[in-house]
Amino acid sequence: MIDELVGQLIWGFISARDDITMAEEAARKGHLSGIWLLPTEMRSAQDTATLINRLQLASPHPMLVGVDAEAGLGLVMGTATLLPTAMALGATADSTLVRDAALVTGREASACGINAIAAPVLDVNVNPSNPIINVRSFGGDSNLVSELGVTFIRALQSAPGLDGKVLAIGKHVPGHGDTSRDSHLHLDSVKADRQRLDAVELAPFRAAIEAHVPLLMTAHVAYPALDPSGAPATLSYPIMTELLRGELGFEGAVVTDCMNMYAIAHNFEPQEAAVQAVLAGCDLVLTDQWGLVYEGLMRATLDGRLHISRLEEAAARVRKVKELIFGPGMERPHPVDPQVAQWSVGTPPHIEIADRIASAAITAVNGTLVPPSPRPLIMATRMARRFGPPVELQLRNALEAVGWGDVDILMLDPQPDGAEAQKAVVGARVAGWAALLHFNRVESFDPDAVTMSDELVALVDGVAVTGVPVVTVSMGTPYALSRMRDTSAQLCSYSTCDASVRATLRVLKGEVAATGTLPVELKPVALTT
Repeated sequence: MIDELVGQLIWGFISARDDITMAEEAARKGHLSGIWLLPTEMRSAQDTATLINRLQLASPHPMLVGVDAEAGLGLVMGTATLLPTAMALGATADSTLVRDAALVTGREASACGINAIAAPVLDVNVNPSNPIINVRSFGGDSNLVSELGVTFIRALQSAPGLDGKVLAIGKHVPGHGDTSRDSHLHLDSVKADRQRLDAVELAPFRAAIEAHVPLLMTAHVAYPALDPSGAPATLSYPIMTELLRGELGFEGAVVTDCMNMYAIAHNFEPQEAAVQAVLAGCDLVLTDQWGLVYEGLMRATLDGRLHISRLEEAAARVRKVKELIFGPGMERPHPVDPQVAQWSVGTPPHIEIADRIASAAITAVNGTLVPPSPRPLIMATRMARRFGPPVELQLRNALEAVGWGDVDILMLDPQPDGAEAQKAVVGARVAGWAALLHFNRVESFDPDAVTMSDELVALVDGVAVTGVPVVTVSMGTPYALSRMRDTSAQLCSYSTCDASVRATLRVLKGEVAATGTLPVELKPVALTT
């Protein structure tokens, strides 16, 4: 009995091929309530569906299957639809497009057997130096984040035509938007007072709770105004129970952010952290060390530190969440057809929705666009990515798609050296018009991935002082543009997906106008070194 209760509190984070056999064995024993998949094990819809079928079959209880698909399933799985980011949606301020994004995400997830999506991000990004939330947020206004977050939740969970129910996981309670360090690397603190937290950080979570969001994910961040002890929210009883349950009235299940993140893993022993999280009020522990966590929770229960009543309370909440997916009888899910899964993702209608979002999001941040010369120069920075071709091939494919053939391309290092800068100046002079597409993205454990280097700023300045019209485009964070001087026109796409590249080129070409609106306030940002 106790072992079954403990098992229902553990969500296993699978990050490597070697984890699968161990997860299958743990699931067979009833020691896992769910599995969480990373891109390393989601190379295609067919592979993903086959793996999920295998693990669901092993478990005596139907399992939660979660992924981080904030920008569509293509964010974590090859061949699926990659959508523009949440901040791109914020720039459109269009609830219909948010609804469409949620429907695409839900349909593709359901086809593969995924039943929980770690989205929407309900963090209000008020800190321009935030390296880990940034474009994952709808924006810097709590009303906008609340409205679009609720729209996403409702659409995801009511999507017609799904093979199975897909639930939303709102994150990261009580709000990760005013941090300046990546919680994958550091334990950061939001130092705002309670009044500000109520007005900004907590507002979207109140709205989501009113909209009956079934799952909320915690922030590995400290909030002195909410808990003077300095404990991260994940391990804080005053935040997880007194605030979230008592004041905000949340009745769903609370899942921790992954406990392997350094904010937790470098400050707490894994078994102790799991026990503290459950004592604080968390119902599901997301962990890549499920064996250790199971032993730790069992020992704490047998020692009397973790009471049976707390286990029963958490397991009951988890069961209620699962009943939303599997019905009151908790019937085992039917295996999904891997071939049908493959046919259901990355479809033309879904790509068309990505294109509509991307087109509506492109924002003219500063300056005036000048029509391109007969043979313009487009410079682009290289960027590593999980799926898809290198940036140069992506750019060439996009140019072909929009029918723009007479273009020279110059690929640049994100920190270009003097020779590259000189080549850019010479190429721009010959072309008579130039654009820089800076590909950047939010990347866990890599805070510099979202920045614009001093060298890149100097390169644009070097082109601009020649009198050649130059457009700087951030294919990612708008905050990078704060570093640019007024010598160039500036655009932001908020995203590096194919749809955003095509939409950006159409604006540069002069075919369509940039109609997006900045969903954040831009301030000068110091480069992280």
